[in-house]
Amino acid sequence: MVSACQKPFLNPDGNVAPDPDAQKFISAAAITNLTQQNAIFDFVTQLKDSLLWNKFMAIYPMVGGTAASTKWNLKDPRDLDAAFRLTFYGSPVFASTGVLFSTISDYADTHLADNMLPATNDNAISYYSATQNAVSGYDMGCSDTKTPWNEFAIYEAVDNTEYFGFHAHGISPAVTKGLFMLSSTANDVKRYDNGVVTSSKGSAPTTTFTDLPILIGSVSNAPAVGQRECAFTSIGSGLTEAEAWKFYAIVRTFESNLGR
Repeated sequence: MVSACQKPFLNPDGNVAPDPDAQKFISAAAITNLTQQNAIFDFVTQLKDSLLWNKFMAIYPMVGGTAASTKWNLKDPRDLDAAFRLTFYGSPVFASTGVLFSTISDYADTHLADNMLPATNDNAISYYSATQNAVSGYDMGCSDTKTPWNEFAIYEAVDNTEYFGFHAHGISPAVTKGLFMLSSTANDVKRYDNGVVTSSKGSAPTTTFTDLPILIGSVSNAPAVGQRECAFTSIGSGLTEAEAWKFYAIVRTFESNLGR
């Protein structure tokens, strides 16, 4: 039975009204749960209404609780490396709340190399953590050994969080749950914690790439990983502060609609 709050996403006959992009993803991921379907329809609609949909190359909603359901890229749900479909390695833990990568051997390969992004000064990555912890380690990125590294740690009290020339020493937020993002634009690289700027490089990002694929849950040759459950992640173009806040609000609504 569909609750009253879901009615805006229903046809008069009571069936879910399809957005074609959302429907492709739901079909590929074999999502049969109506709450999850409505959350995905609502999420895609909000991104499009906010003119943010085209900002992204890859969006991974991490819905369904299995490797088969969480591997799909919402922007291009084809079962191909070229569509940036995830390939999982190690022994990630799959749950209705997301995917946990607990060791350096556990990760998902996006098949999206950093040199495939729009530009070094026009890109953003985000990671929605469902875990509150104080573990120093990388959550997403390319490499810990090949410059310019292009890696991101939500919490890192020892090393640096680095992404396209962004160096923020001793990032150790009190809260590690929610949406964390790095966004590179022409004149700056900013870190956002739940929609709010918490660090800024204050100058243009580095103009080189690692040419390695972006990994989720770890990075190539990671010394340590964050052990934070991933409930959502995205890769795409750089966002302004206003867009970053809007994106955070949409993702938070999506997570709330999923009951997580």
